[in-house]
Amino acid sequence: MSNQHQTPSSRSFIGMAAMIIGLTLYAFLAAGVGNLIGDWHLAFQMTYYLIAGLIWIYPAKKLLHWMGKQ
Repeated sequence: MSNQHQTPSSRSFIGMAAMIIGLTLYAFLAAGVGNLIGDWHLAFQMTYYLIAGLIWIYPAKKLLHWMGKQ
């Protein structure tokens, strides 16, 4: 194992900034849509929140993979 210090790449900085901004915008969008469906049947609301709560994982995974490339 090497004792050299590794500096974070520019991909790490760009990726983290994109993730913070993207997830913040997504949370506001998902909450706004959630507010619009507040009068819907509980089963539809639960389905929406389940999907909205999981759908962000795929783009975040792709972004983390991109950030890890050398």
